[in-house]
Amino acid sequence: MDTPISPKTKTVEPVATIARNNSTASLLTPSSTPTTKQDPTTPTVSTIPVSPINSYYYTSHLTKSQFNSILVNCTINLIKILYSESKINETNLSIFIVEILKRSKTSIQTLQLACFYLTKLINKKEKITITDPKKLFLGLVILASKFNQDYNYSFKSWLKICGLESSSTKVIKELEFKCLQMLQFELSLNGDKYENWCNVLMIFGYDFIKCHLIDSNNSNIMWETKQETIEVKLTKWTKFFADFNEDNLNILQIKFSQYFINQLNKKIFIVKDEEPKLLKRARVDDVPCPKKQRVV
Repeated sequence: MDTPISPKTKTVEPVATIARNNSTASLLTPSSTPTTKQDPTTPTVSTIPVSPINSYYYTSHLTKSQFNSILVNCTINLIKILYSESKINETNLSIFIVEILKRSKTSIQTLQLACFYLTKLINKKEKITITDPKKLFLGLVILASKFNQDYNYSFKSWLKICGLESSSTKVIKELEFKCLQMLQFELSLNGDKYENWCNVLMIFGYDFIKCHLIDSNNSNIMWETKQETIEVKLTKWTKFFADFNEDNLNILQIKFSQYFINQLNKKIFIVKDEEPKLLKRARVDDVPCPKKQRVV
């Protein structure tokens, strides 16, 4: 199963390098926290087992905040695909998603699962009975949380998280049931299927990054802001998810790391610091003496 930008096996080209300058790029992601200095061209091997909920599972050149930003952006773009015929205020939707995730302390795995449910709805090609994308996201997060965790929030707790009155319990219950019906009560995602899905999701999210600059101290990503380019990518992925067969996730192995390697020289660049030039030490005899001036 190839994603729209899954490359065939290629010979890895030499890593592109560009010299660092002092100008500061405008970044749409949170600034990276400096890490231990290392050669960015040398792969770092982790001695600690990591899972798809950890950014280090995909590459050592992503910070936690950047990883979270990619997942949130995945959620927004999947909702835009699902509600392609509606006008969506992306800014308001983004604020709502981030607030719900913060207040509910939603785990990475729960968000990955909610994104999987969004793709199932895209794939089913059925009319969405929930017209408000914010409500749909809330309902899917509630379902994903219940599937993912034994201990979960009550409906009253979700009302507090959303800032609704306690009398609105019926609304939340109906929302959850509608989401269950649209998903045909199919919520399961685990094992290799879950791991492969996380790699597909990461490739999807990374496709909307314009440039990734890596040096020995930082990792900076810049999002694609050109609307025409974004629309082309959304159209491409709409077709992919519409034809998506989730059973293939049990058969094929999908690795974001391979996709990452194939993006070298394209959107990923290793930034090398320029080595300072050594100044030739001048002997005292070589230094010209200033001419003596008469004091008036």
